[in-house]
Amino acid sequence: MAQHRTEPGQPPLSFGSYWRLALPLTLAGLSGPIMNATDTAVMGHFGDAATMGGVAVGSQIFNTLYWLLGFFRTSTSGFAAQARGAEDRREAALQLFRPLVFAGLVGCVFLLLKSPLEAAGLDLMGAHGAVESHAATYYEARIWGAPAVLMGYVVAGWLIGMAEVRWAMLLAVGMDLLNLLLTVTFVKVLGLGVSGVAWATVLAEVSKVLVGFLVIWQRGHLRGVHLRWRDFADLHAITRMWRVNGDVLVRTTCLLGVFGWITRQSALLGPEVLAVNAILMHMQIVISSALGGLGNTAGMLAGQAIGAQSRRRFHDTLRLSFWTAAMSALAISLGCIAAQPAILGLFTPVESIVQTTGRYYVWMVLFPLAIFWSMILECVFTGATRAGPVRNSLLAATVVFFAAWLAFSTRWGNHGLWMAFLLFSLTRSLYLQLALPRLVPQAFPARAREPVAA
Repeated sequence: MAQHRTEPGQPPLSFGSYWRLALPLTLAGLSGPIMNATDTAVMGHFGDAATMGGVAVGSQIFNTLYWLLGFFRTSTSGFAAQARGAEDRREAALQLFRPLVFAGLVGCVFLLLKSPLEAAGLDLMGAHGAVESHAATYYEARIWGAPAVLMGYVVAGWLIGMAEVRWAMLLAVGMDLLNLLLTVTFVKVLGLGVSGVAWATVLAEVSKVLVGFLVIWQRGHLRGVHLRWRDFADLHAITRMWRVNGDVLVRTTCLLGVFGWITRQSALLGPEVLAVNAILMHMQIVISSALGGLGNTAGMLAGQAIGAQSRRRFHDTLRLSFWTAAMSALAISLGCIAAQPAILGLFTPVESIVQTTGRYYVWMVLFPLAIFWSMILECVFTGATRAGPVRNSLLAATVVFFAAWLAFSTRWGNHGLWMAFLLFSLTRSLYLQLALPRLVPQAFPARAREPVAA
């Protein structure tokens, strides 16, 4: 495999080295969904429908809440990658501790506001009766893990930015296994029911932060680093961090709005279409998570290149990322075609739902081809800590989505809804591609170092 030349002292980039980074990051990115799925699955085996529904509702509240605050992981990764690329250990330490404090503070605010957040979450989810009671029990226990979850985002993002991808993966997978073990123990052995499920997840989340700190210390990243308060309280650095966080928050809010609208329209089209679209939405989440591992790799490498002011390495990252993601998207689409009966069989044994899903399945075949480049470029821009175009791409794509839905849904029904979603995904890719030429002069204000000719 041909390797791309790069500056002395930096490992060369190749498809092989790219995949060695991407695979662990893909597994690490699946940690959150797996942890929430574990809670629901265990209650599905050891509880009744009401307890399973209550845990599912409670988990969805936290999925939404924490997804909105995923910027703690995203921005930390970008800033840490740039510090590593610049070989500035002191700045790297600041990019760990500064967001860590803010994450802990936001988590504590959640604890202070836990009652109104609970009331709003249960109301939005429309839970009633026994389901609402179990969801409240789950919420009231799991909310105590909020500071640990947000601090865990910072730790995970920092490890990724510092290229500790194997440790990020092991930490995520290890905590998922711990969560499963604790959940089964608390529910089946100790008989703690719904509260046991929630407390098991809280303990796993706290353990993730503590073990993450231990890994960071053992890897030597903080040894010999001395920080001053005035550096930590640098208003310019704090403002820059929150500007990136705000842009990512707008991006996530747009995504949640579109997903919520799809769910709402699906319900209006009838229970069978609602079930079908739930399957398709699960598929797009899995596809996005798979491509997200490649995106995280691109963002980490791009951030390091910018920190090192290596324009050539930045362009090498873009080329490798495009071809790797394009080939992966094509492989996913072909795999969806080849394995359609098996994939749909995993979701439901009900033949009528399988057949109805098959009528709309083409949208999942096309989805990877429409979204893959935006998954790469979103992470490249956030790795460059310039997330404004990412925010704008989602705002533009959201406008396109609702315009397309208005144009197509009346005539084409559910096909019109998925056509709008495909155009939404494609717009994200196209907008960021158009914004990409402006990123390079911003990220490399001085001429990058070029390798010395052999």
